[in-house]
Amino acid sequence: MELSVDKRTKVAVVTIIGSVDSADSSDLLEFLNELIEAGDTCLVIDVTGMDFIVSMSLGVFVRTYTRLRSAGGFLRLAGPQPFILQMIKTIALDRLIPIYDSVDQALQ
Repeated sequence: MELSVDKRTKVAVVTIIGSVDSADSSDLLEFLNELIEAGDTCLVIDVTGMDFIVSMSLGVFVRTYTRLRSAGGFLRLAGPQPFILQMIKTIALDRLIPIYDSVDQALQ
């Protein structure tokens, strides 16, 4: 898993590339928590380059969403590949976290 962030004017765009397995969950949560603690309360997570994720790591998105929402911000996911999107829909995560086809759409 590779993580990077591009801080825009009001939104931080987090890019995840590769697979996110159980061992990566804590690293992902720590990365996102550090952004929130630094004051970034509006996040778009670009998952275009993510090719696999375990349900435990999807739980990190739920925890982050909850924390951002209570801080008055938001979390949006952008660009999931069909397999990832199917996983998101299977656990009904798309009912909680908005899903967009691209980062540009998520930023609007």
